[in-house]
Amino acid sequence: MLLYVVFAFYIVFLGFALFRTHHSTRSLNLIPFQSITAYLAGGDRILYAFALSNVLGNIALFIPLGVYIFLFRREKKVLPCTLWVVLVSLSVEIVQYVSKMGIGDIDDVILNGLGGFIGAVICKLVWNGCRDADQLRRVVAIGAPVGAAVCFGILFLYNR
Repeated sequence: MLLYVVFAFYIVFLGFALFRTHHSTRSLNLIPFQSITAYLAGGDRILYAFALSNVLGNIALFIPLGVYIFLFRREKKVLPCTLWVVLVSLSVEIVQYVSKMGIGDIDDVILNGLGGFIGAVICKLVWNGCRDADQLRRVVAIGAPVGAAVCFGILFLYNR
């Protein structure tokens, strides 16, 4: 039960994180790595710190989704879980673009997919270590909130 409650909180948090700002115009980037390169190549230290936290935040935000998709699927394989995360991320970017509640950016899909991949790999490693679905669920139910708190704490301290 705890696992599903934590997952529900994650989904609500993800919704707030992804759809928090309304833009007056639509913006779309379909050129891979354009935003990432522009962010990280800038010479301004403050802008660089923001850019790095944006890049790392896009990865960190979707690590749990990779974990949960891996956990909820019968087939415990990393690639299908990563593809599901990419599809979810692509859907989010389309909704953000259409609703003007964010900027549609292929780089976000790439970074979110990387986060989902990392989450699925972490879950696969834990799965290989325990081979018991109930034990894996307990580890995720306890480890996911702790891991999220650590990730967001690091991002918060980095942006001070």
